[in-house]
Amino acid sequence: MKNEKMHLIPQAVIEVAQNLVNTKQDNLRMNYVMRLEAIREYCDEVLKTTNGPTRQVFERKPKSSKYSRIGLNNV
Repeated sequence: MKNEKMHLIPQAVIEVAQNLVNTKQDNLRMNYVMRLEAIREYCDEVLKTTNGPTRQVFERKPKSSKYSRIGLNNV
């Protein structure tokens, strides 16, 4: 995953993934794998059940430079 999207991932999920990489004990690794798979299944199910498109692009109109932020005074 690109680093530019890391801020969108909840911190708890990041910590589980880091613990999975850093843990040597098999039973703990299996717990982390099961937790991450459950999160993935939940997210996939939510995305499938939504009626809208999976990605939306919003266009921002440029603000008019005729007015100041205080009011309708010409600047």
